[in-house]
Amino acid sequence: MGKAPTDIKQEFIRRTYPKDSSIIHPSEDNHYLYILTSGIAEVFRQSPGGSMISLYRYEAYGCFGEVEIFNRDIKTLNVTAKTDCEIVALHETAVFRWMQQDFDFTKYLMEHMAAKLISSSDTVAKLSLLTVKDRILYSIHAHYKIGDLERLTKQELASEVCAPLRSLNRSIAQCMDENFIEYKKKKFKVLSIERLEHYLDRIF
Repeated sequence: MGKAPTDIKQEFIRRTYPKDSSIIHPSEDNHYLYILTSGIAEVFRQSPGGSMISLYRYEAYGCFGEVEIFNRDIKTLNVTAKTDCEIVALHETAVFRWMQQDFDFTKYLMEHMAAKLISSSDTVAKLSLLTVKDRILYSIHAHYKIGDLERLTKQELASEVCAPLRSLNRSIAQCMDENFIEYKKKKFKVLSIERLEHYLDRIF
């Protein structure tokens, strides 16, 4: 960031995002590279089976949006601010000029894309080995972070975790007995996000 050429710095667009707000919405047409200058952000995608998957967590000087710049057929994923975040947005034309002028910047982008590819592949592999209970908690956490947990139905959850309704009900009861979630009036509620995230951090 500090090494950006002066003409590139003049095109920096600085933005702030409060905790739990969306930085990028899914399926948008994106022409910008986003560089996170402070805070933590998380990217989610929906698997072919419907499950909400957290693919990557960004920390300071991580970047996102670069894949869509290099491939116009790819649409954006949901990127959410996990803490208060500050970002720099840079239009793709300026990104390409910067790459032409600075090999270190090009290397920075390539390293980030490679790291995300490895991380996302590892996440998908781990999810396939989880129990129904753990997939439920993972999916509920993803919906909580995106902000649409109140709209999640039991039928949608069954589809996301790829489990029959009987098995789903048994595992939901287990999650409730262990005080991770509440299910009343057809709505899910996280009882303690800190406890849930601590549990998920342990299995991941």
